[in-house]
Amino acid sequence: MKKIIRIIFTILVFTLLTAHIHAASIKVTSGTSQTVVGNTFTVTIKVSSDSPLGAWEYTLNYDTGKFKLVSGENPVADVANNGSTKSKSYTYKFKAIGTGSGSIGVKSVGVIGWDKNKQSVSTSSKTVKVITQAQLQASYSKDNYLKSLSIDGLKLTPAFKKDVMEYRAEANANTTSINIKATKNDSKSSISGAGKHNVGEGENKFNITVKAQNGSTRTYKVIVNVIDPNPIVVNIDDQNMTIVKRESALDAPEGFEKTTVKINDVDVPGFYNEVNAYTLVGLKNADTTSLYIYDSENNTYNKYYDVKLDELELYPLEIDKDFGKDYTPSSVIIGTNTFSSVKAAYANYHILKARNLNTGKDNYYLYDEDTNTAVTYKEKEENVVIDKKENNNKDEDYKNMIIILTVACGLMMFTTLFALLSKNKTKKELRKLIHTIKEKQQEAEEKKKEKEIKDVEEVVEDENKDVKPKKEKKKTNKNKVNK
Repeated sequence: MKKIIRIIFTILVFTLLTAHIHAASIKVTSGTSQTVVGNTFTVTIKVSSDSPLGAWEYTLNYDTGKFKLVSGENPVADVANNGSTKSKSYTYKFKAIGTGSGSIGVKSVGVIGWDKNKQSVSTSSKTVKVITQAQLQASYSKDNYLKSLSIDGLKLTPAFKKDVMEYRAEANANTTSINIKATKNDSKSSISGAGKHNVGEGENKFNITVKAQNGSTRTYKVIVNVIDPNPIVVNIDDQNMTIVKRESALDAPEGFEKTTVKINDVDVPGFYNEVNAYTLVGLKNADTTSLYIYDSENNTYNKYYDVKLDELELYPLEIDKDFGKDYTPSSVIIGTNTFSSVKAAYANYHILKARNLNTGKDNYYLYDEDTNTAVTYKEKEENVVIDKKENNNKDEDYKNMIIILTVACGLMMFTTLFALLSKNKTKKELRKLIHTIKEKQQEAEEKKKEKEIKDVEEVVEDENKDVKPKKEKKKTNKNKVNK
């Protein structure tokens, strides 16, 4: 009995002695458990207690071979502002400098409560793994497969298998849209191309692309054929295309109005421009739908596209003029469209023919590849370019003449020097002769510079002649308004 009482007394004494001791903690957390050499990451250290804090201190303890402290207070010795503070956090930024796993924690810790009693402290640490960029990329998933693929209300042929890349489906004639559903095989990959799509008569092609975490892609093709009981097939450049019969599948270009065109006794949607007298209809294949200029008299189709250059809006035409031996047949790409052209070997510009869609007039244009600009072509401008070519040839002849003259003067100088030395002429006469030769060489150089300045002035004068009439016309119009 006495033994039991002694045990109970010991427990009570221990409880009373320890009841006043409070527990504090210093916890370390990180925004990442893995990073790449050269990257930075943040670490948070939180000091907390179950009773009001009075003062505390700690020092960071981390692997200096793996991490470098970029910012943050270290060591910390802080006090509470009032008797209600039970926690405080500190943020640090570290930079990863070496590969491998490293630990970030604290040491030399101490916490005193607001009641001035020392508190027991528990601490924690955080392990962060540092790898190279190559190691990171090697760890990325390569899975770019689909897990499933379907179309609402339609049957895919063949049945879906992740290794099969192309599928077909058939839809009723009144189908205007479809919904493609796809799920990824790997949660780290991404999908594009699924969802709702508009469709028209004939074949409609859609690409569903899966991008793996490592960046590799895989594309699944889906072709949906909307039944057309009476298709109008047109052969364009050895490729069969069908006339688009739905107005909603076409967008009117600027300057065109909606109209109806009769083809093979079927009314189909189209667009008309009164200025150019162009009628457009839509043609499509499995890949694209495009607008074509339809000539009902000749039953022909030519692809329609326009090119905008500043205020010009041009439609390319075939060149039907001979520009002479100084020009060779060529072509030039403006935007995504190719123009037939002729090009002068001695100038970096093209002459092309196009219709001005704003005026409906066909003209030839000078197109500069360097500035991507075009102006109306004039015969005079062609002659100016040819004159420049001739002037360039003259300049070359003049330069050759200067070179020959300089060499001749040099030979004469050395011949004369040799003669003077052989006849024991005085040094004064020799210097005089050298000075005379130098004056002749300088005179030749000055004549060359004068010629170059004169050529430049002639070019500027020609350009001013072309510009002045336009300016005078503008002034005349302004005067008329003032009157």
